[in-house]
Amino acid sequence: MKQIVAIQNGLGNQMFDYAFYLALKRIYPKARITTYLFARRCDHNGLEIDRIFSLPLSEKKHDRIMMRMYRKLYYLSKKQTFTGIFGRYTLKLLYILHIGLCMEKPEIPYQGAQSYIWNRKYKVFWGGWMSEKWFLPIKEEIQKCFSFDLQKLSPKSANLLEELSQTGTNSISIHVRRGDYLKNPQYFDICNTTYYRKAIGLIKEKIDNARFYVFSDDIQWVKENLDLPQNTVYVNWNMKTDSWQDMCLMSHCQHHIIANSTFSWWGAWLNKNEEKIVICPQIFSRTENLVNVMPDEWIKI
Repeated sequence: MKQIVAIQNGLGNQMFDYAFYLALKRIYPKARITTYLFARRCDHNGLEIDRIFSLPLSEKKHDRIMMRMYRKLYYLSKKQTFTGIFGRYTLKLLYILHIGLCMEKPEIPYQGAQSYIWNRKYKVFWGGWMSEKWFLPIKEEIQKCFSFDLQKLSPKSANLLEELSQTGTNSISIHVRRGDYLKNPQYFDICNTTYYRKAIGLIKEKIDNARFYVFSDDIQWVKENLDLPQNTVYVNWNMKTDSWQDMCLMSHCQHHIIANSTFSWWGAWLNKNEEKIVICPQIFSRTENLVNVMPDEWIKI
């Protein structure tokens, strides 16, 4: 059995999982991925990385069967019943047999290639892996994999991309995510009005003649709550399966104010401007201790 990485959730999370998979392949060249979890729950626009980036999904039917088994065992292990006891001991037995399940422990600081994650007793990897530390040694490979096909941009997005290429060093992307976050206390109100006002003030101190480009699923809230200049551009036309174009356009801005969202995280990270300024929230979630999400050089407020 080869090492298997489970891909899940929305586009930003899928990218983290795929980047982790590429890093894992440096240690286990025959590692593969599985998309089985999309058969259980299809978040946002479903599986997208293969469509957007034309990435090969090295998936086997056997991998999906294995992921299904491990998923069932994991949830059984959480139940305080006889089946729960069975599930816990079965997972321990699989680990002893060097075919264990590795659930990510995001509260544990990254400790390099010798950390718990690279243990050869693990065969199935299930988590978010939301840190560049997992794949920073192969940064150029990741950037190449996540290169957007600009020919696929809509005419409106293509026009904005042309504008961004002429704006110079003062283009600032602002990502405001509300939508699904309004009903999720885990993420809601971390990036509130106070956060954005502080971030905008700080970026104005650092960048002369800042030109803001707002990417949001609630443009009206932004206009009513954030004091932005008259020349601000509000990007509100990329919906549903076209939403990836927002990430592409963000990555072509020179500087960024991001939300506690993997979507805008990648928009900022894929920006190749070596002098970029990225302002991000101090915490990513109210219920999970995610200690490694934001790169060290990003400004946290």
